Amino acid sequence: MNTDSKTTSSREALLETALDLLDDGIALLRHDGSIAFANRALHVLASRSRVFSVDRDIVRFYTPELRSRIAAALTRSRRPSGARSSTLLDFAIERKDGLPPCTVSVRPLSSEHRDERDIGVVAMLMVHDPTQRRVSTGRILQDLYGLTHAEVHLVQALGTGVSPADYARERRVSITTVYTHLRRAREKTGLRSAAELVRRYLELSGASQAH
Repeated sequence: MNTDSKTTSSREALLETALDLLDDGIALLRHDGSIAFANRALHVLASRSRVFSVDRDIVRFYTPELRSRIAAALTRSRRPSGARSSTLLDFAIERKDGLPPCTVSVRPLSSEHRDERDIGVVAMLMVHDPTQRRVSTGRILQDLYGLTHAEVHLVQALGTGVSPADYARERRVSITTVYTHLRRAREKTGLRSAAELVRRYLELSGASQAH
């Protein structure tokens, strides 16, 4: 393998490693819509989604409207750079389970961002699930402090402004159970109050600057 090939392979490996660190699902698409690369988050989102799946090397959206939008974006990406619209294709996917909508974005990759020796990647597909960051932060809480799933769920709810009483009512558990989870979460994290616990959660989730 010559030096140029080694450099290209190394660059691709670094890119894939970086994309795997993202919470958003990312797929690099070829001319025919097949997947050249999909990061881990996309596979996680697909496994939990009722909107799309990852089937071998294809992202399959379940509704005709979504499929037509993706096809239109890929058609746009095949045009010469000067003939392409600069408008990005972004649209929301409403969900029937009460969760906030996902956002799908398709960004044609300009020729200057593609190597002539690449594998025909022409567009980047991104799927943003606003609940995914909460999942990632919950895992951090579990890994760092050994919190249980119930304790993590409570901390996440408190982080959105839900009171312990409202949480108990929504979850149909006693307020005593809620305070027991809260006490154990504080003990495991070494924090003295619920406010400090919530602040720590927001710091880990990157949301503290927005509050």
